[in-house]
Amino acid sequence: MAWKVSGAGAGGAATSAAWQQRQQSMQALMQALKSNDLGAAQNAFGALSANASPQALSQSHSPLAQLGQALQSGNLGLAQSLFSGMRGTSTGSAAASTLPKPTDTMGNFVNYRV
Repeated sequence: MAWKVSGAGAGGAATSAAWQQRQQSMQALMQALKSNDLGAAQNAFGALSANASPQALSQSHSPLAQLGQALQSGNLGLAQSLFSGMRGTSTGSAAASTLPKPTDTMGNFVNYRV
């Protein structure tokens, strides 16, 4: 499903800023999980979920919702396992570099996977 983004210039800048925020939150979450720091992981997940789609958090079977539930219950081992599965790697290395950065030249459509 594709949603039309109004205004390529300003909308593109907002999309880029939101993308950067999500990437920073993912990096912080990855670092906290690697460091076995439950409090920092919970904080990073809070920042990440603030920019996530409501569907990703409300559907109990979604990986993001499961990760949040594991962190909320204090199950760091499960959270680490779920995060590794979300990133498609067992080490979690270079997590932020796996997605292309959106630009104004990408067009006027943003794809959302539900």
